[in-house]
Amino acid sequence: MGSRLHILLGTDKGKVFDLESGKAHTLGRSGDNDIQIKDKNISRHHLKIQFKDNKYFIEDLNSKNGTFVAGRDITPGIEVEVDEKNPIVVGMNVIGLGEGCGSWIKNFLETVDARSKTGEKDEVSKSYGVVEIKKNIGFIYRMNNILTESKDINEISQKMLGCIVNLFNGVDRCAIILVDAVTKKISNVIYQSKTPVGDPSKAYNRELVEHALILNKSVMVSDSYDEFEGDGETTKSLQIKNIRSAICVPMNSPRHKRGAIYIDSLEKSYRFLKKDISLLEDISSRVALTMDYLSLDEKLA
Repeated sequence: MGSRLHILLGTDKGKVFDLESGKAHTLGRSGDNDIQIKDKNISRHHLKIQFKDNKYFIEDLNSKNGTFVAGRDITPGIEVEVDEKNPIVVGMNVIGLGEGCGSWIKNFLETVDARSKTGEKDEVSKSYGVVEIKKNIGFIYRMNNILTESKDINEISQKMLGCIVNLFNGVDRCAIILVDAVTKKISNVIYQSKTPVGDPSKAYNRELVEHALILNKSVMVSDSYDEFEGDGETTKSLQIKNIRSAICVPMNSPRHKRGAIYIDSLEKSYRFLKKDISLLEDISSRVALTMDYLSLDEKLA
């Protein structure tokens, strides 16, 4: 009895390959592999995959672009065990092993796939590459670890900030705005800023955050000086505070409004893309659910 390899993203998305138990299968661009994927970013003989004793093992065959799993490139020539929940990046493709693969990055995969089809004019110059796919999947992997390893929302928020700032290299400010589930008022602001901010309330644009929370949906302003961007009051407030572009994503669970994630750029317009919203929305919903579970644990304690 064996298992299956699924192509979750790429030119052959949706294809499924059987993995014979105990057999070492090779994956690469060349036709003499057990699993051929025609992607110029994949080496002729890229990866070895083996399913044995109900476990998955992979080995990078000194490929040019490497094999990315569990937030890192694995060392070539060394066999490593892989959990089926962890997607594997090879070239411009994302593959999964077993039936449960890819479920926790479903939203991200849908975002990338939609982007590759729409070709929106504001994103043409920033299409996905191997490095970006690795970076985004690594981000989600690290975020999932943060949410499962910590039981303190302030600690979770601090670690989240580090991951978000690292992902959006060059942002000026990033803030996690927490809302009390009962009073609906802002209870805490955890932030990072390139320049010192003495008052946490000045680490984000209140009007944009309130707008996102009232509408209960994500809001992005690509250029606050563009007359067609957003609503007039919000863009005007951004101009007054010299904020050129910003995103605010609510953190909502099915039960409660938990707050928002906010990032901005003071000088650069069009700093953020629509796919960035989808990525942050995926994370924000996970954080909100985690907060629900933590609140329930406190009540039961």
